[in-house]
Amino acid sequence: MSASRAALTLDTQTLLLFSRRLLNCPKYKFGYKSNVKDAAVLMPLCTVDGQSSVLFTVRNLNMRSHRGEISFPGGKADIEDPSLEHTALRETQEEVGIDPSSIDILGSYSPLPNYNGSLRVHSYLGFIRNPLDPNLLKYNEDEVSTVFTLPLEYLARKDVREIRKFRETKQKYPVFKVPKHIEGEGEIWGLTSFILDGILRKIIPERYP
Repeated sequence: MSASRAALTLDTQTLLLFSRRLLNCPKYKFGYKSNVKDAAVLMPLCTVDGQSSVLFTVRNLNMRSHRGEISFPGGKADIEDPSLEHTALRETQEEVGIDPSSIDILGSYSPLPNYNGSLRVHSYLGFIRNPLDPNLLKYNEDEVSTVFTLPLEYLARKDVREIRKFRETKQKYPVFKVPKHIEGEGEIWGLTSFILDGILRKIIPERYP
């Protein structure tokens, strides 16, 4: 294996590089409703079985909206939240049971709208410091059907991505296939995919063609 394709490890040097690369994110011009609310999500980086990975949730299959969709932990900002970063960490703890004190925030990505422009979604990249066993997470079963992780090396593969139009815009983005054994819709699409693609393009451009 060449040095450029050595296994990606989430060591201090790599995480600092990710933080620097997130300092200059693209600016998007999307429309929002006049009464737009703010929300925040966390893209959690973690180490699972020695592999650098990303944690996802599957929305509860009994929910009225977005059931079965693969997403990042997150939700609307509460008036008591001191910051949107706090919102992302709070929602992560409420949904998947990971304490905010065990997560290092590496940076943020450009705000993006939900499907109808009623939410302005702020995304944060976080690193879960301790090695993770997703099977041991005590997630909120009222909101989450299951949790799973995918290695960064898997997500960077061109053969798991299909280019589609982003909603009703001219913007194109990839939809990610997920392994068949994972519960839910079978692909990562919509806002979650747009965030995932945008952050991967910033933090691992040499591995993400």
